[in-house]
Amino acid sequence: MDRQMAQRTPFVVIEVCRRGKNVREKVGAAIVMTAVLSLAMGAVGSTAGAEETSTKARSQNGASKFSYVRLYCSPDHETHFADLTAELAEQNFAPPAAPIYIGGDQPSSSVFFAGFGPHWGTADLVNHLYHPTPAIQFLAVAQGVFSITATDGETRQLHAGAVLHLEDVAPCKGHITVVGDTGGFLVFTR
Repeated sequence: MDRQMAQRTPFVVIEVCRRGKNVREKVGAAIVMTAVLSLAMGAVGSTAGAEETSTKARSQNGASKFSYVRLYCSPDHETHFADLTAELAEQNFAPPAAPIYIGGDQPSSSVFFAGFGPHWGTADLVNHLYHPTPAIQFLAVAQGVFSITATDGETRQLHAGAVLHLEDVAPCKGHITVVGDTGGFLVFTR
């Protein structure tokens, strides 16, 4: 497959994976690193101000801005949402490929995947059972729909592609997560 065709088609990874184990391992590592990069790109600063989001994780401001959601804890241990935008700068990231926009470089020590069955968390919502995040972390929705409810009563629906920065660690009261009808998968980065 020539370079020009590789830039035009999203099926390059499938073709590359057919060529052998070493290439598959490299592509697998690249996919994990891409998940880490996409999550880290969102980590720039922390500001307050909430608004409804659905699929805002995808940039609505062009390639130089990345929008994501923050779930934070106020001094009274209540949780709230805020919409944030990371400013990205054009960089020659992987020459000879064309430059891309990069920003929000944050260290991380682990990336892991989590699968949830349909309606996971519904009982918590019915019983008002909030939980804090076990660590400050980013999550990206890989598949499914996740409804997150903060203690202030606001609920956000996150769809595939959405990124959320969870900061509501104990002693914060936390949040409630409910999964949609089909189950779903998240990618966490700490």
